[in-house]
Amino acid sequence: MTTHMHREISRLKDTLLELSAEVEKSISGAGRALESFDENLACEIISNDGRINDLEVNIEEDCLKIFALYQPVAHDLRTVVAILKINNDLERMGDLAVNICRYMMKIKEQGVVPVSPNFKPMFEACLKMVRKCLDAFMREDITLAAEVCEMDNIVDELNVKIITEIQEELRTGSSSGPINSTLFMLSLCRTVERIADYATNIAEDVYYMVSGKIIRHNADILVK
Repeated sequence: MTTHMHREISRLKDTLLELSAEVEKSISGAGRALESFDENLACEIISNDGRINDLEVNIEEDCLKIFALYQPVAHDLRTVVAILKINNDLERMGDLAVNICRYMMKIKEQGVVPVSPNFKPMFEACLKMVRKCLDAFMREDITLAAEVCEMDNIVDELNVKIITEIQEELRTGSSSGPINSTLFMLSLCRTVERIADYATNIAEDVYYMVSGKIIRHNADILVK
């Protein structure tokens, strides 16, 4: 039975990696769509969300089957629990990539506004976190997972800078574009910050899967 269970878990990991590749592609594509205000690319990402949703449902069903049929324990149990949680986080990240595309299209419709110089480094750091947390899962590497958790501070700081800039523009009336577009940009930046939060969640789940330690409320135990 153990051999069958490990085969099912291995297959489950492969499907999760397929989902993660789709989500990473959506997030990266959303960044490119925003950079050039490319509506065709944005529509492609939005239409691909159905594929992400289908994979998420399949993975959840397979996790529940493993629980029911094999009753895993120890590392196997932690692995399936982590996959179930990561699966949900990846689906939400896919939704947020779609939201970025929709905000971009609204900004283009209302009137394009200048993008903060802090946005590109924030988005790049967020995308790096996404890639690194998925790499940590594939390698079962808690050092990489810890690095992702620490990188979240960079995204948070840049997001605060952007919010402060936009608030100052709104306060002084110095925005060079429509107010609605400025507000959509504010929401868009918040969406990127939330993707980074989900990447951190995944890194925390990888840490738990490998070490059995829950670091969600105790970052002091992270490996250095």
